[in-house]
Amino acid sequence: MLLFVMSFAYLWIYEGDSLFKGISEGTVITRDSVFLGNEIEDFSWESSGFVSDIVRIDKDVYFSVSDVGIIARIRNDGTIDTVLSREGNLISLGKKGTLLAAGLSPEGKLLFIKGSKIADSLSVPADNIFCMFEFGDNFLIGTGPEGKVYKLVNDKEFKEYFKTQSASVTKWVVKDRNLFLGTSNPGLVYKIDAKNEGKIYYDPGFEEINGLGFLGDTLCVSGLLPRQDESLGGMGGIKFYLKNREYDAYKGTPTLCGEEANGKFYAGESEDGQIGEFHRSDFRVVADLDESRITALDNIDGDIWIGTGYPAKIYRLEKKKLEKGEYTSSVFKGGVSVIWGNLEYEGKGDIKFFIRGGKKQEVDSSWSKWRSIGRRIELEEPFMQWKSVLRGDKTYLKRVSVSYGEKNSPPEIEKIEVLPPKIGSGKMNEGASMMGVIPPDEKGRLSRMGFYIPEDAYIVGEGVRCIYWEANDPDNDRLVFNVFVSRDSKSWEKMEEGLSDNNYFLNTSAYPDGTYYVRIVASDEMDRSDPLKSEKTVSFLVDHTPPVLQGIEKKHIGDSVLVSGTVKDELSSIISVLYSTADMQKLHWKRAQAADELFDEKEEKFYFKVDKKKKYSAIRVVDRSNNSKVERIEF
Repeated sequence: MLLFVMSFAYLWIYEGDSLFKGISEGTVITRDSVFLGNEIEDFSWESSGFVSDIVRIDKDVYFSVSDVGIIARIRNDGTIDTVLSREGNLISLGKKGTLLAAGLSPEGKLLFIKGSKIADSLSVPADNIFCMFEFGDNFLIGTGPEGKVYKLVNDKEFKEYFKTQSASVTKWVVKDRNLFLGTSNPGLVYKIDAKNEGKIYYDPGFEEINGLGFLGDTLCVSGLLPRQDESLGGMGGIKFYLKNREYDAYKGTPTLCGEEANGKFYAGESEDGQIGEFHRSDFRVVADLDESRITALDNIDGDIWIGTGYPAKIYRLEKKKLEKGEYTSSVFKGGVSVIWGNLEYEGKGDIKFFIRGGKKQEVDSSWSKWRSIGRRIELEEPFMQWKSVLRGDKTYLKRVSVSYGEKNSPPEIEKIEVLPPKIGSGKMNEGASMMGVIPPDEKGRLSRMGFYIPEDAYIVGEGVRCIYWEANDPDNDRLVFNVFVSRDSKSWEKMEEGLSDNNYFLNTSAYPDGTYYVRIVASDEMDRSDPLKSEKTVSFLVDHTPPVLQGIEKKHIGDSVLVSGTVKDELSSIISVLYSTADMQKLHWKRAQAADELFDEKEEKFYFKVDKKKKYSAIRVVDRSNNSKVERIEF
């Protein structure tokens, strides 16, 4: 295991609003801190559809599941049975004395249920029934699509009690003998007194109101804001209203239900399965369920009963505090080069931390198991997550920070090339000068010979060799280079240091013929206090001596003369033998033929034919180091 000594340049911090990004299990999340929450009872019942209403009658709790049309009952002993099944109905529930009232939409039917049996059934002069309640001596129902409230008369017929300017009457609450109604399309709050005189009390600017409650004289309203774009879901909002003053308590994910309990206002949202406790300028997450949609809340003796949707489940958030709770962070990406530092926290009480890591962002079986930590984070994976376990009524967690940095990866030298003689590239240093542009045919010839020729290559003077390299740093650090040259690859001479360019010109005119070695050392010291180096070495040939012609033979064959011979070089391979029978004013070189069909060795035999009438021929031999020699022969 490599130990990298470095300072941790980054901090991953959980505090303030970022606390809401975590996952709560038995804890309450606020902008200020995380602390133990209340016990939550799961009734282990599940269905498709969504819980639309929850009502207690005597000792039994009834709940309706819309879309599947079920009314179920939780008996005093905890058992659950089905009271009614009407597939496809939207069902709202209410209470009339000791009877359960169930409104079926879009049938416009009102059922009265005693225990598990239907005691009576009435038709309502409206398609949809959204809420039912007792106000004084009256039993009222809120309906749609005409936004009317009907009063049940003589337990047999309905009389219009109040008409709103909205499409539907959705919620109700009684305060100081006054009835307050919430509506949808548009979402308004009406106030109706005991004399049945009503008016618009408050316009929160909602499209739909789905929660009403009072905290003292403060009206609390939850609902959905008007859609700005039909392709997007509507946002949720919660507002408080007191003495003509409006307070925005929340605006965010859609809120589907709201309820007052124990002097506090709660609302459930439909994306993350969270239930919030809201105040004028702040809120706290008191429950975070696995089901994403909270569709119903009801206050029963101070306990908050919770219904969810898709799947439909029932929970009870009790007044009793938990003895233990957990808070888990979101997954954090440190990166492939991460080195984790320390976990520090600000809080009080009994708090223990655990961490786990993985190679991909999605947590699955490939992730490591949770393990406890003190302060130091011992992980090598690029993704990590921490969890805190809180115990004790006065314990709270206020802030968590994780320090981390990047492992310093060494530079990578991808290529070193010593370009052919007289070929340069890049910025010219002292002793080099640009002599011209390389003709395309010459560039092609050199490439075919196996030389690497950069795009920006050009011609330089005699005796100069260009050392060219390509390098990069995985961390995008700036690199500097040192250049060393050796004759034996054991003792090295530093030619240049601190280069920022990717080339160096070496004047080899005074170097004896032979094999030499060049070493490039790359360092990221410009950007790192803990610099790393990489090096790469290649050999190259210095050859100032042209090839030698030997054993020239001339043989007359018919009207031609067959010329043959041997060309030899001590260091470099032969690349071509050329001949010309023209005069010096009009030289036109032709290629001789290699005896083995290819010029690629240090010693090659060659031949060519000329007209016997020719008096002489010039022969030019060229080696791979671009050394050439011309000799003249006579016939």
